[in-house]
Amino acid sequence: MKTPVKAGRSALLSAVLLVLLAGPASGAMPVLAEAKPWHYWLAPVLTLSFVGLLIMLVVGYVVKVVMLKYGVKVGRKSS
Repeated sequence: MKTPVKAGRSALLSAVLLVLLAGPASGAMPVLAEAKPWHYWLAPVLTLSFVGLLIMLVVGYVVKVVMLKYGVKVGRKSS
């Protein structure tokens, strides 16, 4: 079965349609202007959590992949 639209073009068309058909941002402005005070403490917690996860991901990659590639052993020494 021959498809008239390739996968890449279909994805690009979907992204363009999503942007064009999205609602105007001006409708959300009154909600943002009336934000409750408890929202403000949430941003630093989420940011620090995300940064911590990124650091753990990088360290885990270095320990499990890069160090083994170059023959560096990590952990307890066997007797």
